[in-house]
Amino acid sequence: MSTPTPLPPDQHRWFVACPQFVEPLLAEELTVLGAVTVKIGHAGVLAQGDLAFAYRVLLWSRLVSRLTLQLAQGYGKDQAELAVLLQGIDWSRHIRPDGSFRVRFSGQNDDIRNTRFGAQWVKDQIVDQFRSHDAQRPDSSAHPDVMVSVNLYSGKASVGVELNAGSLHTRGYRDPEQHYALHENLAAALLIRAGWPALLQAQAAAESRTVLTLLALQCGADGFLIEAALMAYDMAPGLLRGAAATVASRWPGHDAGLWASLMQEARQRRDAGLLQADRFRFLGTDTDAQGQAQARSDWETLGLPGAAWGTMPTEGEQGLVVTRLAFAREERAAMVRPRYAAIGQTLATLPPGFRGALFAPAEAPLAMTDLFYSRSYRFMNGRQESQLWTLDNLTQKVRPTVWVSEDFANRLRRNLRRLKPFLKRGETNAYRIYDADIPEFALAVDRYGDWLHVQEYAPPASIDARTARQRLEQALLTLPAVLDVDPQHIVLKQRRRQRGSEQYRKQGEAQALTVFEHGVKFRVNLTEYLDTGLFLDHRPMRYWVQQHSRERTVLNLFCYTGAVSVHAAIGGAKRVDSVDMSQTYLNWAQENFRLNGIKPSPYAWRFIRANAVEWLAGCQGRYQLIFLDPPTFSNSRRMQDSFDVQRDHAGLIEAAMRLLEPDGVLVFSNNFRRFRLDPAMVAQYAVQDYHKPSIPADFSRDPNIHQCWLIRHRGA
Repeated sequence: MSTPTPLPPDQHRWFVACPQFVEPLLAEELTVLGAVTVKIGHAGVLAQGDLAFAYRVLLWSRLVSRLTLQLAQGYGKDQAELAVLLQGIDWSRHIRPDGSFRVRFSGQNDDIRNTRFGAQWVKDQIVDQFRSHDAQRPDSSAHPDVMVSVNLYSGKASVGVELNAGSLHTRGYRDPEQHYALHENLAAALLIRAGWPALLQAQAAAESRTVLTLLALQCGADGFLIEAALMAYDMAPGLLRGAAATVASRWPGHDAGLWASLMQEARQRRDAGLLQADRFRFLGTDTDAQGQAQARSDWETLGLPGAAWGTMPTEGEQGLVVTRLAFAREERAAMVRPRYAAIGQTLATLPPGFRGALFAPAEAPLAMTDLFYSRSYRFMNGRQESQLWTLDNLTQKVRPTVWVSEDFANRLRRNLRRLKPFLKRGETNAYRIYDADIPEFALAVDRYGDWLHVQEYAPPASIDARTARQRLEQALLTLPAVLDVDPQHIVLKQRRRQRGSEQYRKQGEAQALTVFEHGVKFRVNLTEYLDTGLFLDHRPMRYWVQQHSRERTVLNLFCYTGAVSVHAAIGGAKRVDSVDMSQTYLNWAQENFRLNGIKPSPYAWRFIRANAVEWLAGCQGRYQLIFLDPPTFSNSRRMQDSFDVQRDHAGLIEAAMRLLEPDGVLVFSNNFRRFRLDPAMVAQYAVQDYHKPSIPADFSRDPNIHQCWLIRHRGA
C-alpha cells in the first residue's frame, strides 16, 4: 500500500462526509472554504487543509454531516495489521487522559465480523496504549469528548478522529420528537441544485432593489424555507447549533482562540446579512395545517425575519418555487395523476419570473405534473433513492401527457359489449372483464359490485421493471375512466406462482363486501388474501349444484369459503357437509350461510375441519351429490404427505365414489391446465365431460381456466 505524500506541518487530511450524490456539491463548497485539494469519494470528499479550514467547514458547510481528521491509513486485513496501525498513533495527542471517547467502527476483516466487537476491540487497543505509559486511562462515554472513527474496506483501514461534537446535518432548531421528511443538509443540497445560490448572486450583482422570493409548497417537513433563508442572510449553520454541538472542544488539538475568531466573523456576517432582509420574501404553504404550523414554529424558533404563511406570490415577483412530492410504491396511478397534475397547474400559474424544483422518490411519475423539466438529478433521502427535477420555466404542456391507453380502453369496451347479453340477465355483480387479452397489459380485472380487483401477472424477464410499471400505471388510470369506478375502489395485487400456503396468507387490511350470483349472497375480501373468497370461473357449476340438490345429501370437499355449500342449501339439500383444513375458511363459510338467512343446524349443515384426503379414507357416510374441486398442489403443515392433483386424483376420485349413493353424481373439477384424467377412471365409471357448460361467458376467452366432469356409477 502506497504511503501518502507527507504534508506541511500545518496541513492535514480530512474526510468530509455527506449524503450520497451530494459529493460534487460538497467538493465545490470545500474549495470555497479553503481546501487546498479535494477528491470526491463515496458519501464524502477527501480534502487537504489546515485547522482553520476544518473550523470553517464545521461552521459554514451546509452539506456536511461529519468531519474526520485522518490519522492513519494502511493495511487492516486482520487484527494484527490493524493493531500495528492503531499503535502507530500517539493517542495522547487526540484524547485527554481524563477525558472520554467512543469508537465508530464500520466494515469487516478476517478477524472482526461484528462492528460492536470491532469498536470494543479498538477501544481496548487505545486504552492499552495509555496504560503502557502508566498514564490515566480515558473513559468510554455515550457523549464523548472525541469520536474515534475506524473504517475497514477490502483489507485496508483508515483511522481518524471526528472534530464535530454532534451530527453536522442539524441546525439546532428542530424538535427531536417531530418527524421531518428531509435532513437539513439534504434540503440545502436540493436548493443548491435548484439554483437558489445562483439567484442570490445574480440579485446581489444587480443594481436594482429587486425582491427575491422563495416559495415552499408542502413546507411542513422539508426545511427548504429555513435553509434558503440561511443562505440569503449569510448565516452559518454552526452559529445555530452553537459551539457545544458543533466542535469537539476537548480534543487536545483544539485552538479555542482560532475558533472564537471564526465564530465572531460568522456573527458579523450574519448581522450584515440580516440588514438585507427587505430584499427577500419567504412564503410557506401546506395543505396540511399541522405541517404549516410546524414550519412556522421552526421559523419563529430561529427568530428569522417574518415569513408569510398560506399565501402565494403576486404578479411581478420572481424567484424559486420548490416542493417535495409524496409518493408510495403501492399508491395507485389513478390517485397520483390528479394530485400531480394539480401541482403542475399551481406552478404554471406563478408569475413568469419563477423557476421551479420538484423532489420526489425515484419511482414517482413526475411527468404527471405535465411540466417541462430542464435537468434531473439523483439523490438519496436516507435509504430511499430520489430524484430532483429543475424547471427553468413553469409552463404546462398544452396537451398533457397521455396516460390513458387507448388500446387497453378499446379492449375493455369490446369486452363489455361481448358481455352485454350476460350482464343484462342480472345473474351476478361479480365477473371477469379482462384477462391479459393484450400481452403488454398482463392483468386480470374482476368486478365485484362497485369495486375492481386487479391482479398483475409478474412480467417476464425480458420486460424491464420500469416499462412494466409504466404499463401498470396506464392501466390503472384507464380502468376508472372506462368502467366508471372510483379510483379508490381499485385493489391491486401481483399474481405469481405461489409456494406452499402463500396464497392463503394475509396480504393487507380487510376490504370486505357482499356480492350476489343466482340469488345467493357471498362475502368477498379483496385485500387480505391473494384470492377473494369466490372463484368466479365456477359460477355455472355452483348454480348447477343449486339446481340438483333438492332433497339430496351433499358433500363439499376442499370447500374453501363454502360457496358451493350455500348454493346446495339454497337449492333444498337435506344435509350439506363442508370439509376443509382451514378454520378461517370454515368460519367464512358459516358467515356466508348466515348472510343468506340459513339458520344454523348441527345436523343439516356441518363444517368439518380436516384434511379432505385423510377424512375421505375414514368416512362411513353416504352422499347423493359430491363436489370435488381439489387444489393443484398442496403441502400444508397439517398434511403428512404432499398432494398433487395429476398424481393423486385417481385415488381421490375412488375414495369419493365409495361414499356416493348408486344414483348419485360426483362433480370433479380442477384448475391444472395440463391435467389429464386417468383413463382408468373412464373405464371404471360413467364419466361425462362437462367442461364446456361449466365455463361462464366472462371466461370464454380462457376456456382452460378449469376442467370439469360429472362422474356416476355405471348402470345408475
